[in-house]
Amino acid sequence: MRRVLWRAIQAALGLALVGSAALATTAGAATTGAWSVVPSPNVSNDLNELDAVAAISATDVWAVGFFRPGSIYQTLTEHWDGAAWKAVRSPDVGASDNFLSGVAAAASDDVWAVGRAFIGSSNHTLIEHWNGSRWAVVPSPTAGSGDNVLNAVAVVSANDAWAVGYRRSLGGSFSTLALHWDGTAWRVVPTPAGVGLLNGVAAAASNDVWAVGNRGDDAGTLTEHWNGSAWSIVPSPSGTVGESSLHAVAVVASSDVWAVGTQREGILTLTEHWDGAAWRIVPSPSPMPSGDVHDTLNGVAALSGRDVWAVGTTAQLVTDQTLSEQWNGNAWNVVASPNVGVGSRLNGVAAVPGGTVWAVGSASRAGGSTHTLILRFIGG
Repeated sequence: MRRVLWRAIQAALGLALVGSAALATTAGAATTGAWSVVPSPNVSNDLNELDAVAAISATDVWAVGFFRPGSIYQTLTEHWDGAAWKAVRSPDVGASDNFLSGVAAAASDDVWAVGRAFIGSSNHTLIEHWNGSRWAVVPSPTAGSGDNVLNAVAVVSANDAWAVGYRRSLGGSFSTLALHWDGTAWRVVPTPAGVGLLNGVAAAASNDVWAVGNRGDDAGTLTEHWNGSAWSIVPSPSGTVGESSLHAVAVVASSDVWAVGTQREGILTLTEHWDGAAWRIVPSPSPMPSGDVHDTLNGVAALSGRDVWAVGTTAQLVTDQTLSEQWNGNAWNVVASPNVGVGSRLNGVAAVPGGTVWAVGSASRAGGSTHTLILRFIGG
C-alpha cells in the first residue's frame, strides 16, 4: 500500500536518469561516517525488491522482499554473514503471488518474516520462520472473507511476537489486523473497530507494543497500543491538510518512541514522537517539498535516544532517489545516501548494536529491470 502509486506512475511514464548523485546533508548535521552500496544478489533478471531488514549482530542480518522470475511473484530472503549478502531459499504457498514485507529476529535461529500469499481469489496471511537451517511456512489465520495482509512483525521473545497488517472486505473496506505468537501458534487478537491499516509494529515489552498506520478512507494517521490485555487507539496528529500515513515505528524506551511516514498526500515527510504522554509531530526535512515532488519515510530504527535513523524516497516527477535522515537528539537532518541506476528507493532500515545501520530497497535499471539495493552506514 505504501509505494504502489509511485511505482504505477513510474511504469506508465518511464524514468529519468539519476546516476549516483546523492542528496546533500542538511546544514548543521553533526553526523560523521557515510552510506555505501553493498553488493546484493538478484534472483531474477526482471524484478527484485527488498522491503524490510532485521539486524541481529554485525555478522547476522536478514533482508526480505520478493522477486518476479516471470509472471508470478515469489518470496525473497537474503542474509549477511559478515562478508557478503547471499540469497537463501524461502518457500511459497500455492501457485500464485507471494510477498514478504516484514522481518524481525529473537535470535540467530529464531527469525520471523511476514507478508501475503494469493490463494484462490484473495490474499491470505503468510508467515515464515528461520530455525537456523531453513525457512518454513508456519500456519497463520486468515480472518473472514476478502484480503488478509501482514505488513510488519516485531519480536519480544521466543514466545511473544506480533504481526500486523489489514483486512479488506469483499466490499472494499479496510480494518486493522493483529496476530500474536505465544510460542505455540499464531492467533488473531481483536483490534479496535473501525477502518484502518497497520503498516508497522515495535515492542518495548510484552505489555508495551505499538502499531502504526492510517485510518483508511480519511487517510489520517493511526497509532494503536497493546498494554498486555487489549489494543486501543491512541490519538496521533495527522500533519498538514491531505492524506497522512505512518509507515514504521521504532522503540527506544517506553517514553521514547518514533513513528515515520508521509503527509500532505505524500509530498512531505512525517515524523512523530511519543514521550510517554502524547504523540507529537517533530519537524523533519523534505528535500524537495514543492511541485511534482513527493517525499516519504518508509522505515525507522533506533540505536539510542540521540541516534535514530529513518529512510525512504524522495521523488521529483517520476525519478526516485534514496532519502536518509538522522535524529541526533535535537533535530532531524538529511544524510547523503547513494543512488544506483535510474531510480532508487529505500523501504526498510535496521541498526546493529554498536553503530552500523543497514537500509534496503530497490533500484531500477535502464531497460526496465529492478534490482535489490542494500546500503550500509558506518559511523566515523
